[in-house]
Amino acid sequence: MDALMDAGRPSPVQDAAGAAVALARSAVYRFLSLAFCPPAEDLSALRAEGAALGQALDGLRDASDGGGVAAEDLLRVLQDADGAALRAGYHHVFGHQASADCPLYETPYVAAEIFQQAQHLADIAGFYRAFGLEAAEDAGERADHIGLELEFMGALAYREAYALVHHGPAEVALLREAQRAFLRDHLARWVPLLARQVGRRTEGFYRHLADLAAAWVTREAAAFGLPPAEGAGVTLAAAGVALPAEDPQAQAAAACTAERCPLDGLL
Repeated sequence: MDALMDAGRPSPVQDAAGAAVALARSAVYRFLSLAFCPPAEDLSALRAEGAALGQALDGLRDASDGGGVAAEDLLRVLQDADGAALRAGYHHVFGHQASADCPLYETPYVAAEIFQQAQHLADIAGFYRAFGLEAAEDAGERADHIGLELEFMGALAYREAYALVHHGPAEVALLREAQRAFLRDHLARWVPLLARQVGRRTEGFYRHLADLAAAWVTREAAAFGLPPAEGAGVTLAAAGVALPAEDPQAQAAAACTAERCPLDGLL
């Protein structure tokens, strides 16, 4: 997506087990970020990121402290997809502007009042600024768009990989705490709810994508030692649709079927 501008992205890291895990995690976030943006007619860039996703998940399965989320269904659909058809599917699920019942923005899921929404947006923007990032002028999206939030987590994981090789433990600890806090306060709270809404609208590529995103952020939250998120009081304010107070792990598990589960392959 590259909608967040970083004036000084670090150079590639050298071989190190921890750095390799962080780089693989960054690749997963990058694919998810790009895939939640309106698709181009030419899907070559998205397919290239999909190949990187597959390699990253394979690497995480082999890591001593990591796992992998099976994405075979998603990547198979992507390989055979037509750009125009995928774009039509995107607009069907998420709308041309902002979907009332399936928004790609965090605040409708977690803040019903205007004041609360403003505070929430300011908190997200504050995370970005703390690490020298801001939404690019041509991004055309609010700070709480899922693509920007996922891209931010990918940037932090990338910086963690660099810090594991080139900086001391203090820098690594700072980056990991930032990732933990952003998952706790943002992505882990609402992405599983988004996946549930998407599942009500489609069975295609975006159902697979949303299931994968929900399973991934739930896996990440657990890896950072976070308890299940509390969903009490969460409402889809934009549409006035109340969502049950269920934790993300339960919702991700509910997406599994006998034939397919987004958590298959998790070690």
